[in-house]
Amino acid sequence: MNSIRMTSKQFEILRSYLLSDPEQEAAAFLVAGFFKNDKGIHFVVRDVLIPEDKDYDFRSSYHLEVSPIFFNKAISRAERNNVTVIQCHSHPFSRDELWYSPSDYAGESTSSKTIYDCLESKPMGSLLFGQNMIMGRIWLAPGKKPEPIDEIRIVDRHMQINKISSRFESKEKIDTDLYDRQIRAFGIKGQKLLSQLTVGIVGAGGTGSAVAEQLAREGVTKFVIVDHDKFTKSNKTRLYGSYETTKESEYKVDIVKKNIQKIEPKVNVKTIPGNVISQNVLHQLKNCDVVFSCTDRHAPRSVLNELAHQFFIPLIDVGVGLDAKNEKIEGGSVRVSLSSPSLPCLYCMGIINSDQILAESLSKDERESRQKEGYVKGMMDDVPSVITFTTMAASYAVLLFKDLFFNIIKSNSNTILLDVTTFVTSRLAATVQNDCVCTLRMGKGEYMHMSAP
Repeated sequence: MNSIRMTSKQFEILRSYLLSDPEQEAAAFLVAGFFKNDKGIHFVVRDVLIPEDKDYDFRSSYHLEVSPIFFNKAISRAERNNVTVIQCHSHPFSRDELWYSPSDYAGESTSSKTIYDCLESKPMGSLLFGQNMIMGRIWLAPGKKPEPIDEIRIVDRHMQINKISSRFESKEKIDTDLYDRQIRAFGIKGQKLLSQLTVGIVGAGGTGSAVAEQLAREGVTKFVIVDHDKFTKSNKTRLYGSYETTKESEYKVDIVKKNIQKIEPKVNVKTIPGNVISQNVLHQLKNCDVVFSCTDRHAPRSVLNELAHQFFIPLIDVGVGLDAKNEKIEGGSVRVSLSSPSLPCLYCMGIINSDQILAESLSKDERESRQKEGYVKGMMDDVPSVITFTTMAASYAVLLFKDLFFNIIKSNSNTILLDVTTFVTSRLAATVQNDCVCTLRMGKGEYMHMSAP
């Protein structure tokens, strides 16, 4: 399933320009990263380059020629960012049918070779817009037949997966009796969408296991679950799927997998009993459509934040913090945040910071020593954790997941924050920072190394 991924703003700018004049073809370029996963080939868009009238050498209703100067501008922008180019144009006369013409093929064949030669053997993408249809293809190398683009994925505060080819039409049948109540809420198309998504969960503890259980009951059928920890006795108070008979030598991911498959035996669950701060693990998470961060550490959150913005894979980060003194809860909060292209990321919102990542890398003795010297902020190694609040956080996270696709929450905020003692909800005020990691990494794909060994 090959795709091009972009934000809603990028898509609207592109479509509006290409179809603005019904009497003339139009062209534009997207500067984009690129990556492959087990599902296919994908482009992720950084910038949209719109030409001015002077940037055309010729333009009519059936043919156009972009000036070499503007084409070179697109290549130069891609080269500076170490990414590639998607060439776009329109057939404004096409309404119910759309196809690439022989001249389109010849022109793109030449352009793709130029891009391949100038951008260190990088592929070129192509999009063709009609009034009511879109087609796309990928030129991987000179002389190689282009491959079709199957979907355009819009990713930011919400996600839309728009199929533009029929190569992979799903014939899967939904059990309408089983999901009757959900279908009444989201429709049969919504239920089919849930069954086709691959969801990653990093952290298989109190929040992660609760997220997994809810998603399995709602009809998600493909999971990637990551956690390097093994079960301990105290986990039984929070870990869904654990029992008195659960052995302490068992990995949490395996416990969660067994629990999911008790709910629905046909579910496909890939377990990774390893640390997410690993290139191998991150590579496997690229297969996901959405990832839940259910970890209480900043370093894993940081690399997952990178994944979200480099590859346009939305991240739902889950946090629970309780303040207890003298065996009594005196404060705390439950928070879930969506980190996705064009939105403030976890760094922009102040949820993670480099000082905390540094502190986590120290041994307990060294951290305590540096805390006394004032070099690192305090970190508690043993914090309160109660299933009531971890389950609440998981439920909010699944709500944000549903909102991502079904637009339930009538708010543009990307965070749900609840004070557990006052039961007051609020939202974090944040803006995207130009020098933040999310801006620097947006749409880079595999052309930027991630912060993991």
